[in-house]
Amino acid sequence: IDKDTKKREEFFTVSQILSPELLILNNGQKIRLIGIKSKEETITEALEFLREKFNRRKVFLKYDDIKYDKDNNILCYLYLDNKTFINNHLVRTGYVDVDTSYEYTYKEKFLKSLPKK
Repeated sequence: IDKDTKKREEFFTVSQILSPELLILNNGQKIRLIGIKSKEETITEALEFLREKFNRRKVFLKYDDIKYDKDNNILCYLYLDNKTFINNHLVRTGYVDVDTSYEYTYKEKFLKSLPKK
């Protein structure tokens, strides 16, 4: 067996959407999407968008340097089983703002993905 083979992702389903950035997985873990900040005026659209995306789909997580937020939620980048990058997808829709309060790998990418006003 080749030791260098990439570790396969562990797949989950999203059992609850608390907000555009806070989700609960089928294993009970609460996760926070890195770089996402809710916008009051588009929260309904963002939640609907996520419900549609997660409909009977599996998801997997990728992590950055910071693993937990101040409330001990797991910080992650979330991907659908087809490798759709949910964090960036949410930013591109304009339903959420980019959280610039801390540093993370995809901060510049997210800022560039914001819809032009």
